[in-house]
Amino acid sequence: MRRASSAAVLVRTAAVAFGAANIAPLSLAHAQRVLTVLASDTALSTSPTVPAGITTVRLQLTGKTRRDLTVHRIPAGTMPEDVAKGAAGRRESWFQQWSFGGPSTPHDSAPDAMATVDLRPGRYALVSYVVDSAGRPRPDRYAWRDVTVIAASILIPARFPVPDATIKVKDARIEETGALRTGQRTLQFENVGARPHDVLIGRLKPGKTVDDVVRWDRDRNDPPPFVYVGGLTPMSSGMVAQTRVVLQAGTHVVFCTTRHDGQRDRDYKRGVLTSFKVN
Repeated sequence: MRRASSAAVLVRTAAVAFGAANIAPLSLAHAQRVLTVLASDTALSTSPTVPAGITTVRLQLTGKTRRDLTVHRIPAGTMPEDVAKGAAGRRESWFQQWSFGGPSTPHDSAPDAMATVDLRPGRYALVSYVVDSAGRPRPDRYAWRDVTVIAASILIPARFPVPDATIKVKDARIEETGALRTGQRTLQFENVGARPHDVLIGRLKPGKTVDDVVRWDRDRNDPPPFVYVGGLTPMSSGMVAQTRVVLQAGTHVVFCTTRHDGQRDRDYKRGVLTSFKVN
């Protein structure tokens, strides 16, 4: 039960979680291990182990089902089955700790999605939710697979390319710095809030405005006022992720679609949204 996107997503844990990670030249990002995850309509298939270090997790959809993917570390002393059970319902509490994020639903024209993560030794759960035709993850329909990350004799440093723009996601707003041009660009997302956040990137359709996005109801089948570009699944507080997307000219919106426990509205309706112009 999975589907993937063309956006190459680069994810790393925050310094508080796994130690400082330095940004380095793009050439250093090529020496990365690749963990391919095959997602059929009913299950995930991948290697049971992978060496620790910078690893590109590639989600390849082999069925017809649209999917996303989240990389979730399994705490020591916890059974993988128990972590997977906690994913049922896609509750906010499941993403509060150890969720690295991952590729959101792939663009319609993309065959797969990739996320590059800094994997420390331990066990991880790869969880993939079914995404419906309106782009909403189905909390009751997901598949998972555990992977063991083993210590390697030589670890690849946790270093990533310098991004074209940095976007900080807070609990009440989003801040963006950097200038973006058309073409393939790297966006860095930092969850500096206290709660988990996902990210959706869209290009406004002709005649549409940011206010139209705020009024848009994601929980209904209303057509969105934007063209889907890419995104990230929920990241825990303190996590940092990079996603590589192809930008076309126009106004783009970046917003969080999470609905937190005890709140009626999703984050983007509460101001966790920003926009930027691409020339």
